[in-house]
Amino acid sequence: MAQEIFDFVPEDVGYFLILRGLRSTMEALRDNTNFFGAYLGDNGYGAERAFYGIIDAAGYNAEVDTSFLKSALNNDILLAGEGIDLSLDDLLMFDPFYLLEKLKLTENRVFMAWRTDSSFELLKAVAALLDMSIFVQPGESVNELRSNAGTLFYNAGDDYLIIGGNKDAVTLALKTYEGEGKRLLESNGKGREVAEMSYDYALAGYIDGDRFHLDLGLESTFSIESTILFARPEGHTLTATIVQDTVFLSSEDIQKMLSVTDTKELEASKETFGDYTVFFPSSSVETLRKELAHWFELDLEPYRELADFVVLLSKESIGNARIYGDLVSETPRVTVVFTNKSSDTEKFENSLKEWGALQSAHKDSRIYELENDFDTIYFIFSNETTVLTSLSPDEYYRLLSDSESLSDNISYEFVRNLGLEKDIAHAFIDMKKVFKSLMGVSVDSALFYQQTFDENGNMIHALRFY
Repeated sequence: MAQEIFDFVPEDVGYFLILRGLRSTMEALRDNTNFFGAYLGDNGYGAERAFYGIIDAAGYNAEVDTSFLKSALNNDILLAGEGIDLSLDDLLMFDPFYLLEKLKLTENRVFMAWRTDSSFELLKAVAALLDMSIFVQPGESVNELRSNAGTLFYNAGDDYLIIGGNKDAVTLALKTYEGEGKRLLESNGKGREVAEMSYDYALAGYIDGDRFHLDLGLESTFSIESTILFARPEGHTLTATIVQDTVFLSSEDIQKMLSVTDTKELEASKETFGDYTVFFPSSSVETLRKELAHWFELDLEPYRELADFVVLLSKESIGNARIYGDLVSETPRVTVVFTNKSSDTEKFENSLKEWGALQSAHKDSRIYELENDFDTIYFIFSNETTVLTSLSPDEYYRLLSDSESLSDNISYEFVRNLGLEKDIAHAFIDMKKVFKSLMGVSVDSALFYQQTFDENGNMIHALRFY
């Protein structure tokens, strides 16, 4: 009998992820966090009912007791191997069947080990869920799941089920378990440390190299040597922490990053509007481009010159850039605010005049309206700030007069007080507004992200769902 699910993991594994107590975690999140209460609960999006509905249908088709299958979700589930790219979205779905779907699309040496006391019953249910057929070759310890979309390989043991992207993956897991190779838990590397810490988390993982994609925080050219991550329910939140071992060319680069960490209290005290807010150093022009790409097709010709112009604005500003937007909108609704290095913005305004921008004014601010084939964009210059917005000046000033500061937002203050004291970049999504727009559900809820570096150059990402 396998005493430890990590007994299947070889010493030189490229990465591993482990889910512990998935069903209990979902129930805890549903009952204790507003975010997952709205997302999973029957009074909101109803994702939990839909998830179990799919399992019930698969269990019926496979003639497997669905209560057994649901109980199996509370057992340890481990994904390990090499040669597969993963993103934050892949992990936070907390869905082993989704990860198995990814396995169907790869032939790399990747396997999933699932603790169970009825491995063949679990195999039948998995096959039904993935719309695959079981093929058994007499005398073979590793057999196949087949479908038109791909082939998986499996071994159904006494107290585990192993499913792999290729036969070698399953064979290697079995040989490692049988002691034919050194195991991860017998090594002295970082992977072993993460494995030993994983018992305290619902999700834990170690990923060697730069195969983990995180579309959050600063856009940079840093080289990532490894990523570790942990996630679990904490009070009324789901908390995820991701630490990436980052290679800097010099200690000066580390110090430069540490020098731009701050509390963001000033930015949070400013008027805000929309459901999405992000603060980051205005000197990080690639981050600015990445953020604007969420709203505009910057690769299209009409935007290229404009994108270069906005980068110049960013370089001539100080402190943190502020972006406010609406995620739930048919048309781009976004505002970018720069703090001017100098009150003299004539050279920028002259460029807009040369492009034929229409001019107007509001109190002490100069407004320029610029049209291209897709959108109308406005630039608003004052002594202190330069604003780029897709909102008309009338709407912008109306929202500004009706807005509250982020620090007055109950959900923001709740997650902010739980988070890091200082950071380089942070983003806040007011899920109360998002849920209200999408589902008509009104509940205080938020998603909060922070990024910073420690003295050793480790890049730290902290994510909270409230």
